[in-house]
Amino acid sequence: MPKRKTASSIGVDTNVRCERIYPTEGTRKTIDELQSVGIKLSKEQAIHLARVLLAVTQDWNSVDITAYRFDQRKSDGSYRLTITSQD
Repeated sequence: MPKRKTASSIGVDTNVRCERIYPTEGTRKTIDELQSVGIKLSKEQAIHLARVLLAVTQDWNSVDITAYRFDQRKSDGSYRLTITSQD
């Protein structure tokens, strides 16, 4: 299995954040019952994510975005997103 690449390997700020991840952590549905997921971004967060995606897709053929909905930062209430690839 090839080693997973991270966005930091191409020299961009990889600290991608979002305001909210849906479904929220209090949902009663199981993962099998969920039909969709959502991510709420501020304007600045959307621009940052777009820049990271544009940069990594210059070298990568596919991109995985992982949202950590149980990992809320205390200082601003944002959530972490990671951008990786298995290419």
